[in-house]
Amino acid sequence: MVVLVSLLVVGAFFYVFVQEESEEKNVCLIGYILQQEDVVNQTNSTAVVANVRAVQFEGGGGGTFVFTEPLEGSFSIVDYPCEFPCEEVEVNIQNGTAPLRLDSGDFDGDGVDEFVLSDIGILYPSNLKEGRVVMVEFNTSTDIFSDYVVAENLGRVACADGGDLDGDGDLDLTLCEFGNDEGSVGWLENQGNQNWTHHILDEKPGAIEAIPIDIDGDGDLDIVSIISQLDEEIIVYWNNGVGGFVGEVLFSANTTYFGMSGVNIDDLEGDGDLDIFFTNGDMLDLDFPEDENYWDYHGLSVLENQGNGSFEYSRLMAFSGAYDSIFHDIDGDGVDEIVVVGFRPIVDGSKDWGTESNIAWLDWDGEDWLGVFPVNNIATSMISLESIDVNGDGVDELLAANHDVYSIGEGIGRVISITVSWVDACPTVMDV
Repeated sequence: MVVLVSLLVVGAFFYVFVQEESEEKNVCLIGYILQQEDVVNQTNSTAVVANVRAVQFEGGGGGTFVFTEPLEGSFSIVDYPCEFPCEEVEVNIQNGTAPLRLDSGDFDGDGVDEFVLSDIGILYPSNLKEGRVVMVEFNTSTDIFSDYVVAENLGRVACADGGDLDGDGDLDLTLCEFGNDEGSVGWLENQGNQNWTHHILDEKPGAIEAIPIDIDGDGDLDIVSIISQLDEEIIVYWNNGVGGFVGEVLFSANTTYFGMSGVNIDDLEGDGDLDIFFTNGDMLDLDFPEDENYWDYHGLSVLENQGNGSFEYSRLMAFSGAYDSIFHDIDGDGVDEIVVVGFRPIVDGSKDWGTESNIAWLDWDGEDWLGVFPVNNIATSMISLESIDVNGDGVDELLAANHDVYSIGEGIGRVISITVSWVDACPTVMDV
């Protein structure tokens, strides 16, 4: 008996045809099916979530994740493990307008964690100084939240993340003033008793994130920042151990429409050092040339740590609208893939984003990273990712924030869980 095997690859679906010399053909379809589920209940408002993130918070019985809704002027806290849809505690800020991002830590040294809130003030690009950083405290005796302003009159604050930046034993804050064509990267020095001093490191607009992390392994926290708008750069600010920083540009796109969007830090090859992953896929760059293709510019890249402060750039994936990435075992094979999601808002129908999947991942085959672009019907603009074991079954779920600012994903929740299953069916087809 002769067996002929052929393989046709379409998207993420692998069609394997096995034909025998008989009157029957076995046709096997093997591929991925993506499913979504609401993590929290839907509301009557349009789902515009800016960020979803796991944080440390003593108020929870297990783990805690938070998500922000800038148009609602609130953020929500979810304790897990929990079953979908999980219960949430919505917190409205007295001294805030448009919460964008949260971090947590014991900033006042009282043994209880606080939330620190990046309040962008105005969601759309502007040079108005309406951003602020707000500290949110939780009274464990009364279960009441209160807040105070750490810094205000800032230019659209996109980040404020905690870390001991000057080595004095308390937690300071990095600071991103995104602004529009005015802004800065800096940090807020914790002076105690709710007093903070603002240090500006770079007067550049478009700062999206400034991550405090020991990227060179010398024992102090450096700052890794991603800059969009006019510069489109990845910059590391090297720390001398006492809060003295020197900036170094690790990557520059040399164009204003590269579309920087997100940065994550992880160990790419398991060699013990930290590498810098970044996405570029801002679909709302108004100066993107009409005769250019987003696919040629947008995607996922890595700055691989070579040691001694040296990094090597590689583009890992082309992906139009790429906005966030995360290491997560999405296909259940026991090995983390690099998952990427896309933000592709439909503004007025004048722009064609193409037909590519709005979620994809890179799968390591032992020698190289292979791109998987699954066909799916998750019709929403995903802007932020987190990977945590929400339901307590020992397997991390992939959470995605729905930033449906133009109301294109009707009936889709604010935070969704995305899972993948295999199709492996071999129906019998008769010759005619």
